[in-house]
Amino acid sequence: MMDATIEAQVINTNAFAPYGELIDCDGAITYECNQGRAIRYHDLLKNIDVSDKSGKVGLSIYKSTPCLIPFEVEVMECHPLGTQAFIPITIDPQSRYLVAVAPAGDLNPALITAFIVKGQIGINYKKGVWHLPIVALDRAMDFLAIDRIGPEKNCDEVKFSPGELLIT
Repeated sequence: MMDATIEAQVINTNAFAPYGELIDCDGAITYECNQGRAIRYHDLLKNIDVSDKSGKVGLSIYKSTPCLIPFEVEVMECHPLGTQAFIPITIDPQSRYLVAVAPAGDLNPALITAFIVKGQIGINYKKGVWHLPIVALDRAMDFLAIDRIGPEKNCDEVKFSPGELLIT
């Protein structure tokens, strides 16, 4: 029996705004480029914030194996020195991933909100926002990650006991 259950909702810009920004081509400024062979979706990630202390922008790839809902939470993490963005590499609206977030500060499990995100939308967590490590649903997904790289510690974790927190 789980101690707490959080129901995941479909993500939208307003519901996610307290925790960060969505990265989506819908509504973006576009430019034809590369001699008409491409369309640029301009300035999709507006709030990169990684310069605290001696930080710099880092670019990484996460290869995520699929999980299913209900999903048992093992850990939540936050990055106090910089934002962290995840952008699906294969833009597939049939793919989905799970995002769970809570406000910055001391983690309060009662304030965790969970979202289901379609595979063509990326997310950018604000500095210090608690979040679930990236969780692909249904099928494997690859993500481009943009975050802070630097010598200072920039990942705090809170672990949950087995059976303590479930996302449905």
